[in-house]
Amino acid sequence: MINQISNIKFPQIENALYVVATPIGNLADITLRALNILSSVDYIICEDTRISGILLHKFEIIKKKLLIYNDFSDNLSRNKILTILLENKSLALISDAGTPLISDPGYKLIKYLRQNCQKIIAIPGASSLTASISISGIACDNFLFLGFLASAKNEKFNQLKSLSENYSFIFFETSNRLKETLEIINELMPERLICIAKELTKIYEEVFFDKPSKLLQIFQETPDKIKGEFVVIVEKISKDQLKFDENEVINQIKILHKKGKSIKDISIEIAEIYGVNKKEIYKLALENC
Repeated sequence: MINQISNIKFPQIENALYVVATPIGNLADITLRALNILSSVDYIICEDTRISGILLHKFEIIKKKLLIYNDFSDNLSRNKILTILLENKSLALISDAGTPLISDPGYKLIKYLRQNCQKIIAIPGASSLTASISISGIACDNFLFLGFLASAKNEKFNQLKSLSENYSFIFFETSNRLKETLEIINELMPERLICIAKELTKIYEEVFFDKPSKLLQIFQETPDKIKGEFVVIVEKISKDQLKFDENEVINQIKILHKKGKSIKDISIEIAEIYGVNKKEIYKLALENC
């Protein structure tokens, strides 16, 4: 196996920006391709040179030119990176951990460079989002990624209340807001299953799976577990769990009709959601539109 790895031939480095995924905790999760790119490019763009320096030092990537790009970066920073690319150089963009541009400001840079016809190349790897989904046991064929929820309780409540029941949803949460968020979910959707992935790939990795009330009980009894970084996945309501509430359906019909949808389209859409005969919805739509 070692001989096979040493015989890998990597493509020549291009005049491009490489978006490179780095480990989310366990440094062994770095890919061979990522190491090759980081060792070969002219510049590495990172959020924090101190954090990225630990990774680079570990893999003996030294004397590398580092640029900072983070929440405070502006058009001057983006233009500087563009100028380097126009000089036929190569750059790698990394975040503090995981795959860049997932809930971080990097998209502004990518958008700017694409508008200026620069080549962007993905170097895939670790991501807390996909890692959590893969071990959650929750249906994520349709899901919404929310990043970090609003910090204000009322705003967070309204944000969660507005979500469709037809999608599982995923978000990042901090330790000091986790209990409050679970309390809101328990109030709004007490029967939904939740998977909480804590500190994935790190020493204190732990995964919790249950309904919100049970999870709240666990964290109340063992508050020491509320430490670290969390990915929360809330399961969607399956068709057999949805209750056909005629008043609610009529309300949905009226909302869709106001949006300009035809009775036929409304019938098809709502019938699919509730798993009922569309003729039944069509009849209600005729009576209430």
